[in-house]
Amino acid sequence: MWEKKPRYERQLMPGEVLFHEGDTGEVMYFIRKGKIKISVGEEDQEKVFAVLKEGDFFGEMAVIDGSPRSASATAIEETDLIIIDKESFISKINENPLVAYVIETLTKRIRILDEQLKYLTIKSDEERIIHFILARAKQQGTPMDEGVSLDEISTETIAHITGVDIKKVAEYLKRLEDVELIKVGDDEIIVRSIPDLDEYIRYLKLRDKFKK
Repeated sequence: MWEKKPRYERQLMPGEVLFHEGDTGEVMYFIRKGKIKISVGEEDQEKVFAVLKEGDFFGEMAVIDGSPRSASATAIEETDLIIIDKESFISKINENPLVAYVIETLTKRIRILDEQLKYLTIKSDEERIIHFILARAKQQGTPMDEGVSLDEISTETIAHITGVDIKKVAEYLKRLEDVELIKVGDDEIIVRSIPDLDEYIRYLKLRDKFKK
């Protein structure tokens, strides 16, 4: 399939990280030999979604829709990868418009499911909501004088993605607004300071840790 297209290879050693969650992606990968762990979260809260082996491929969604990597990829053992660049991949898909449409639609659906699964791994409802807002601000936010604007973000959207009851979502947003970390409007949230919201997450984690 790819014999007329450029391809190259990369070797990973055990424990070597190929890419991190949130990184931009311009290529996809086929595993020629070895194993790759797909995971989200920090070391102490890492959740492994899949362990891929010889013959499997990954990274295709970032290539198709241009979104950041939805998870991290780490070599479990010595691994050889075949790398397919975005141009080669897209050109093959575009040879059949129907196939291109189906793949794009499926990718959007999988993105939503990936996002929902990722936030459901966070036990605290409040932290789950803040992580969602932070991720959107960093990836899709629009800088403005008051901070970073998130358009078309409602309490219903947050409740749907995070799995938190809509009344609780409203309560947590009000709490964040009261301490001037965000500003809530009609279908819009303004994050006043991303570093401050990051710091608030760390505060919540420490608070929960020392409550035990």
